[in-house]
Amino acid sequence: MNPSFAKAVLLTGAAGGLGAAMAEALAGDGHRLALVDRDEERLQALTDRLWQQYGEGVLLPLALDLADEEACAEAAARAAEHFGRLDMLVNNAGIGMSTLRPDYHLRPLAALSEVSVEDWQRFVAVHATAPFAFMRAAAPFMQERGWGRIVNVTTSLSTMLRPQFFPYGASKAALEAMSSQFAGELEGTGITVNVLTPGGPTDTPMVTEESAPDRGALLSPAVMAPPIRFLASEISDGFTGRRIVAALWDKRIAPADSAMNAGGPIGWPGTGPAAIWPDSLPGAERA
Repeated sequence: MNPSFAKAVLLTGAAGGLGAAMAEALAGDGHRLALVDRDEERLQALTDRLWQQYGEGVLLPLALDLADEEACAEAAARAAEHFGRLDMLVNNAGIGMSTLRPDYHLRPLAALSEVSVEDWQRFVAVHATAPFAFMRAAAPFMQERGWGRIVNVTTSLSTMLRPQFFPYGASKAALEAMSSQFAGELEGTGITVNVLTPGGPTDTPMVTEESAPDRGALLSPAVMAPPIRFLASEISDGFTGRRIVAALWDKRIAPADSAMNAGGPIGWPGTGPAAIWPDSLPGAERA
């Protein structure tokens, strides 16, 4: 990649399987990365690996707990100060059902009797509140330049709705809806908002050995690399309000065409009847 097109990217959940795959792809294209993760040991291992390949100047490791909203905003400010700009935010951090029960695929949880309010609040903090805090903090830096990228990693509609996947699915659904709303709010500013999802269970620590002993049946985290590279590029200018299913990415065709073919609009609009809005209320034409 031409260095003049290198971007400053803040990536959360960087040390996990999906995050590391995206970090390696973006670093390989010459982008500078602020890597956020709560696991200091794994974050340092990823940082050391990328430092050896690309040099220390392109990386800023930030160990923090996403449940701390103020720390999220401070991380965005530190990234912008360190790199002199902040062009892209990737909200990838997540916590899985395995934190509630390691073999959750084999022994599903009963949401109403086995999931506590504290469990729900923890999932919402990571999957919805932290992404909002990061978006709110990062957007002004992008607005200054009239160019920016926000990418939110959610999940499939079936996972959002499956009874056995509460609170993971419901909290990711909040991020999906948020993404659609912010894409509309930022339309025309040069800042795009898109959703990226792997497209199925992926071979990462989030899917435990107890739940999926056959790791070969899982998607590789590497499926995230082509779409995140596209979204970081100028080729994706104007591409907004979309969800990309990484597993459907077709490397045989142009990236812009593959991005359109590998998904659809954020939030599955048209799956139910529209609300009846009075003509006098704002947004009636979009209902």
